[in-house]
Amino acid sequence: MRAPLLQVDKLTLRFGGLTAVSEVDLRVEEGQIAAVIGPNGAGKTSLFNAITGIYEPTAGAVRLDGHDLQEPMQPRLLLRWLLVGLGVGLIGLLTAANVDALWAAVVKAQDPNEFSTARALHDAGAFMAAQPRVDLRMAKYFVTSFDGQTTFAVVKTPELAATALADAQKRLENPQSDDDKATATRTVTALRVRGGAFLAGLLLGFLAARAVWQRTRRTPTSVALRGVARTFQNIRLFHNMTVVENVLVASDRHLRAQAKLGDPGRLTALLAPMGLLALVATLALVVRKAAPDAAEVLPDGVLAALLLGLLAWLVVIVRRGAFSTASLDQERAARHEAMELLKFVGLEHRLRDLARNLPYGEQRRLEIARALATRPRLLLLDEPAAGMNPSETVSLMHLIRAIRDRGMTVLLIEHHMRVVMGISDRITVLVHGKRIAEGTPDEIRQNPAVIEAYLGADGEH
Repeated sequence: MRAPLLQVDKLTLRFGGLTAVSEVDLRVEEGQIAAVIGPNGAGKTSLFNAITGIYEPTAGAVRLDGHDLQEPMQPRLLLRWLLVGLGVGLIGLLTAANVDALWAAVVKAQDPNEFSTARALHDAGAFMAAQPRVDLRMAKYFVTSFDGQTTFAVVKTPELAATALADAQKRLENPQSDDDKATATRTVTALRVRGGAFLAGLLLGFLAARAVWQRTRRTPTSVALRGVARTFQNIRLFHNMTVVENVLVASDRHLRAQAKLGDPGRLTALLAPMGLLALVATLALVVRKAAPDAAEVLPDGVLAALLLGLLAWLVVIVRRGAFSTASLDQERAARHEAMELLKFVGLEHRLRDLARNLPYGEQRRLEIARALATRPRLLLLDEPAAGMNPSETVSLMHLIRAIRDRGMTVLLIEHHMRVVMGISDRITVLVHGKRIAEGTPDEIRQNPAVIEAYLGADGEH
């Protein structure tokens, strides 16, 4: 048998010691109009909030078409967690290596008049690897151990310093004297501490990023992207935007502009960024050729990294259609769709009116139109008839049926029993956060538990 469109299993939602929803089961078949009813404080809106990701359920599961209504696991997430882990690992490495000592070894050790980015990067790598270093003090070059506690030589020229540095490295690789052995021991210990700090930071950052993702897998955004939209008990429109703009905001979910192969702007989309990349590369090479010192400021590795980063950025914006007409075409289609939705809910004559100037009933319809603009498979309506007069209520009932006829499934919370009994295929009754009944409208009318919940037990009224 096919799984129901929406399946809620043993959903529980607690706030401290207060249980708002307790082990509620709910099934909504595709194409149905289902309703959740109950007295005030029964947990109906809390149930909606847990389904749509506003609250994270304490226990239980919410499934759409048999799949958990959470953000699915994707390979790109592993890369994101790894990058976070690398960042935390580098922070741990810098902390273990002493940032002040790193600054002294990389920046202060160089002659200010002959500063070299390439050498700074090389010295930083050597310092992290706990190799001997050269310090410039009082116009002399001191060749010392990584921590500065052992001085191997003091010379007056950079050339002699390079030779002394190579000799110091050999002495540490094959220590003979007690001082060299002590320095070698400190070097091994420092490497272990720095490596441990980096690996610990990497693991901590990776696990923390994963934990944050795990905690936020069911968010309103991820739920909406899966095809679930909702309205709210208290109307939440953008009151200072026009009616059509309110609907267009919700269309953003579908504005994934990508230039197709047959798109006339495809050639421009490919040639424009490549031309820009070639121009930047040419300018960089010309500058380096015209000014020999530029090679020190912009070494090959840094230049390559910049060009690769620019290329990656250009690929991203090309995929988004930034150099083609695809985005404009999609915005035009979104506006047309917004106009059709407003016509569907009966607001085509209020397109340019501010949302705050609409009567209450029309604001309700606008909120429904905005939810429909996300193209949902399941639409949740939280007390849509609240505050409406009898004629508006009847019109709303026709609208909800029309939404169902367009192929959408509707789940609503409503206190207006005429609406509930008139349009619902199935009804679930909540009392004090627990489900006490479920069935057709006729079954709910005759259910003793429902009658008692609404009217009280015999002898109490």
